[in-house]
Amino acid sequence: MKTVFLTIVILLSITAGVFAQTKSNLKAEEFDKEIKKKGIQLLDVRRPAEYEEGHIKGSTLANWEDKADFEKHAEHLDKNKPVYVYCRSGKRSSAAADYLSEKGFKNVVNLEGGILEWKQDGKDVEVGQKTQGAAAVPKH
Repeated sequence: MKTVFLTIVILLSITAGVFAQTKSNLKAEEFDKEIKKKGIQLLDVRRPAEYEEGHIKGSTLANWEDKADFEKHAEHLDKNKPVYVYCRSGKRSSAAADYLSEKGFKNVVNLEGGILEWKQDGKDVEVGQKTQGAAAVPKH
């Protein structure tokens, strides 16, 4: 009987840990409100040239298409703080959000429609800034 009880407790613990991790999609208006909160992490997962053409203020470049760079950058993120991700149209950032969720990040939010929808909604972007990547992340 103790074995059955212990098995149930272990399974419930594992299940609770899995469900504690969330990935969600937000439209530009709500995404904009959320990224103004303190303690969030904002990632642009596009290529460096795309980032320089225009990015959301405060975002850090973590190129999804360069897996080594992206993974190196992800290692320096806080798994307990919300991570907001975006790309051009939402496809790469959705994949990046899935990856982060699978790696144990508790709250990952994808910009639905990407920066295209962001701009379509009249939201501001910074242009011509130097790119920031994993190399810019401070070593702990």
